Amino acid sequence: MKKPQVKKVAGAVAALGIMTAGTTAPASRIFYFPERLEVSQGQDVLVNWSRFLPVAIRNGTSQPVMVRGASGLDFQAPQAGQYLLHFRLFGWLPWRGVPVDVTKPVYVVPGGESLGVVVRTRGLVVTHFAPVRVANRIVDPAAEAGVERGDVIAQVDGLPAVGVGVLEQRVNVDGTRHRPVSLRIVGARSERVRLVQPVWSSATHQFHIGLDVQDRTSGVGTLSFYNPATNQYAALGHSMTDGLTRRPVGVMAGRAIGADIVGLVPATDTQPGQKVGVLAGPTNISGTVADNGILGIVGHLDHQPVLGPQKEVPIALPDQVHPGPATIITVLHGQSPEMFHIEILKAVQQYAPNVKGLLFRVTDPSLLAKTGGIVQGMSGSPILQNGRLVGAVTHVLVNRPTLGFGCYAYWMERQPSFRMVGAHIG
Repeated sequence: MKKPQVKKVAGAVAALGIMTAGTTAPASRIFYFPERLEVSQGQDVLVNWSRFLPVAIRNGTSQPVMVRGASGLDFQAPQAGQYLLHFRLFGWLPWRGVPVDVTKPVYVVPGGESLGVVVRTRGLVVTHFAPVRVANRIVDPAAEAGVERGDVIAQVDGLPAVGVGVLEQRVNVDGTRHRPVSLRIVGARSERVRLVQPVWSSATHQFHIGLDVQDRTSGVGTLSFYNPATNQYAALGHSMTDGLTRRPVGVMAGRAIGADIVGLVPATDTQPGQKVGVLAGPTNISGTVADNGILGIVGHLDHQPVLGPQKEVPIALPDQVHPGPATIITVLHGQSPEMFHIEILKAVQQYAPNVKGLLFRVTDPSLLAKTGGIVQGMSGSPILQNGRLVGAVTHVLVNRPTLGFGCYAYWMERQPSFRMVGAHIG
């Protein structure tokens, strides 16, 4: 073989070797390793790694931090602080550093209590069109102007739409003056202004624009956890929606109050189940609703719940959650929460909040017999594993009520509105 040919073959073999090495599990872990880690003080966090890729860990004082395990990086720091992982590929080739924040665990009290929520929305939600009869014809001014069901009216003639009365008052004023009412609309895709001309109804002797709107919404869910030092709480695990388009609603103010579960409609493969609840008064649960976020509502309890768990537990970091046995706490009758067994099937690696971080299966025979699995009203039920609060129930899998989704409690506690008063660090 000639020398140029040898070089070509050698180059091809080398390129193939590099490509092959790049697709191996150890190499892929290099590129998909997190840019930053958070570790709870004194607790292990296992990260997928390889013994073929040694790593050195130091902090600002050059104190070594314990690392053990062949198939994973088992990081444990005895003290809170800032650390840095120095990766040296093959033991000698510098690669990059990964910052590690070692924090004290956050302690909260798990919930499980049922609650009813009534909130005033930030703006007016368009629920239906209400065509108006004018003389011998039917007109629909709002629809003709481009208003859609599910839109949120944020302003009326430049004024905040703080209630239905504001809209009614401005429609009558503008109708009397023969000018259109200006509606600033917040829709699913954009914010826009619609000019709607009021029309006179001889039946009601008023001006109308052909809309039905609501300035409040309500729902039933479950308390997820609360901070015993500040009485800040989180619930539901997912946003409250307008009930029509299922879009989240902005909250101006609201109240949360205890609910008494008086019945159960079991879930089937074709029909979702639900809890049947009635408001029970403020004895067990009473509080304000301050905000409605992607992971549910947050607010302040007037007092700590009388029924339900009383012991504080640490919130698990997402890396501490793993497939295996776990429990949920929820109410099936009355107001007293009960604990039921589940199995976490998948814990998704996440670096931002999402309502579907956990996939689990109901394994408790008692819960399956009574509800068939996850039902409406269980949203927010806390999920515990290994003595830690790991998440909250958010959704049921369509057509398979024994399977459910959950979000991480870590992200619920980190909602800015939850931390307004400050977290209790224990």
